[in-house]
Amino acid sequence: MLRLSLLACTIAVTLLFSSVGCPPVNPTPATPGAEVVNDTLEHDPVLNLEYHKYLREIVNILETDPEFKKIIDTASADDIKTGKIAQHLDLVGHNIRTKLDELKRQEIERLRKLIQRKVALTNLKPHEIEQLLPKHVDHENIETFEVKDLEKLIQKATFDLEEVDRIRREEFKQHEMQKEFERRQKLEKLDPEARKRAEAEHQKIMEEKKHHEKLNHPGSKDQLEEVWREEDHLKDEKFDPETFFQLRDIDGNGYLDEFEIEAMFQHELDKVYKEQGPEYDPNERIEETNRMREHVFNEIDKDKDRMISKNEFLDATNAREFEKNEGWKSIEDEPQFDQKEFDNFSNIHTEEPHTQPTPVDLHQNQQQQHNQQQPPESHH
Repeated sequence: MLRLSLLACTIAVTLLFSSVGCPPVNPTPATPGAEVVNDTLEHDPVLNLEYHKYLREIVNILETDPEFKKIIDTASADDIKTGKIAQHLDLVGHNIRTKLDELKRQEIERLRKLIQRKVALTNLKPHEIEQLLPKHVDHENIETFEVKDLEKLIQKATFDLEEVDRIRREEFKQHEMQKEFERRQKLEKLDPEARKRAEAEHQKIMEEKKHHEKLNHPGSKDQLEEVWREEDHLKDEKFDPETFFQLRDIDGNGYLDEFEIEAMFQHELDKVYKEQGPEYDPNERIEETNRMREHVFNEIDKDKDRMISKNEFLDATNAREFEKNEGWKSIEDEPQFDQKEFDNFSNIHTEEPHTQPTPVDLHQNQQQQHNQQQPPESHH
């Protein structure tokens, strides 16, 4: 099994070379966090890439070559992300290169049809067609799969996968502004007294949400020890980082991927986001999970391969910072947008949309015009 696991597909192309073709992980029901991992697999962003089938097939074929597989196992994160690993394509056997060639020709044909349809629909000029050429293949050579093709495929997928988090953050901000916008619109429809009561109730709820139980710093000793006690049910045992790593390495591949890391935050998240609470928003819990995961990877994932190895984890637990617990400011504790952003959002959404009159409107207008044209009745 390659050192790159299935679960980390969503984050970086470093993980694609082992993940796309591997069978799903099936942890036992007793495994902590197993339900979280399997549920998240259904939303893997790599499955949504427009060229995912081509990408998956290329990866599957390359993994059948033992020499290339060895290269993948020992390659650095930078060598994979930048596409430098593609330079080793010449080590791949002739039969595999033939399969890669055929896959590329099929992909080129698929893209040709897509571009033809796009051109027909948009009346593009010849010099504008080049803008439509997808960047994950080498269009100068349409017959064979070469080093340049693998470089382009890796680099394009890396960019797309890293965009997932950026887009997610922006979409969440839009989500939060939309909620506030709708709340204020409802207030405007109330009479002054009702508006004052509604605003006071809202402020009360917001203050109560801020007074939640203190959150541990994600990845700190206090946070992990709480997981050890409350979720792993080892309160009578002294916290042992190596044992903790083994418990949390759900698929047993020797690495902690993003889903295994996110599974560690569920107890922490329960302190803030309770389903029965007022104005509970599941989107906020999901975003908080992502924020914690990003933070832990930034602190512990030293080689930036979007996987936390056993050595990286143990090094982090031996560092002085591990003993510190500076707490964690949740989404509830920090504004997610500033006034200028909200004003721009409001201006866009308060523009009166141009609506077509309905049949009922037309009938009423005609009736009004008819009544206006009738001479007034004379009364004797």
